[in-house]
Amino acid sequence: MTSKTTQPATALITGADAGVGRSAAAALVGAGFSVTLAGRSKTRLDRAADEIREQTPNAEIDVLEFDLASISEIKEAAAEYLVRHDPWSALLNLAEVSGISRRVLTEDGFEWNFGVNYLGHFALTGLLLPGAAKQAKVVSLTSAHYRSSSIRFHDLRFDHGYTGVRAFAQSKRAHLLFARELDRRCRSTRARQYPHGVRSVALQREPLLVNRLTHPLRRFGPSLDAIAGQAAAQLIVDDHGAGGELFAPAVAADHSGYPVRVTGLQLPEEQTEAKRLWRISDQLTRVTW
Repeated sequence: MTSKTTQPATALITGADAGVGRSAAAALVGAGFSVTLAGRSKTRLDRAADEIREQTPNAEIDVLEFDLASISEIKEAAAEYLVRHDPWSALLNLAEVSGISRRVLTEDGFEWNFGVNYLGHFALTGLLLPGAAKQAKVVSLTSAHYRSSSIRFHDLRFDHGYTGVRAFAQSKRAHLLFARELDRRCRSTRARQYPHGVRSVALQREPLLVNRLTHPLRRFGPSLDAIAGQAAAQLIVDDHGAGGELFAPAVAADHSGYPVRVTGLQLPEEQTEAKRLWRISDQLTRVTW
């Protein structure tokens, strides 16, 4: 599907040099979008851009190098992007870190999972939101691990009792809460500082209806990252209803990925937790929005 306007719809994708982000970028370029690949290594971003251009010779692609572990780099990159581009149609927050066995802090003093997977994207989205098109969409990558951890407001840095699994789960719960709270704020008639046409959804990495140990995709088909990336792109290209929902990738007969709505989502005291998280994130990132 291509844009009906004279200019192609624009998308910025974090983590676009590999994995879920790389797959989403290729799918959106194929759908006629002008895409900015964002990541912390220009070498890898340039390589990904060249590979996508080989598949789609007339692709409109540029790259934006910055580190989600650095709030100062995020601020510089967001300002550069808004100067270089017309209003953006899609923001895909797909970069993530995982499997960090020991506690590491970012340059701003955040626990690494929480800083990169959540706080970096919180700051980036807030800085870019003034440049959103009227019907823009935001897709944020979470994980089914959100169920296994609440937000440790008393110890966000895991100064006590760090484990990689728990820290990753906390960051992914935070990203899910953020995606849903952003959509609520953009729909609220009271919060006029948020553009009301923007819709925000979350996509969990783990697929539904697929046994990851025995499904033939594991050996013969595309990777699960590729399927999740295709699902993320479809959330942008196609109309999937109201925002604020959680989706998961599923697998079509042709092994392509498509998003399905996750039903029965249970987050007790969600809005209280989300508002508290937003307020603290404002303070930590020094990006108030």
